[in-house]
Amino acid sequence: MAGYINDLEKEVFALPREDRSRIALDLIRSLDKDDESLLREEWEAAWVEEANRRLEEIERGEVALLSHEEVMAVLRSALKNQDIFVRV
Repeated sequence: MAGYINDLEKEVFALPREDRSRIALDLIRSLDKDDESLLREEWEAAWVEEANRRLEEIERGEVALLSHEEVMAVLRSALKNQDIFVRV
């Protein structure tokens, strides 16, 4: 299955930006449909919990904060090398 996924990714990344954008949006919408049973309050509570978790990681020094320019440089480099799954 991993080989199939890798092949599919290569094909998708070779598409024009507009097509990739449409596919990405459709995939995100499909994920949202899987979670339609969650109430709005549950979503909000989950996001607040996630935001608090991330803030705690920052305060403990477990994650590094990057400027917009740093993130964009990492992404450009990764895309240039087709290594888009880079951990910063």
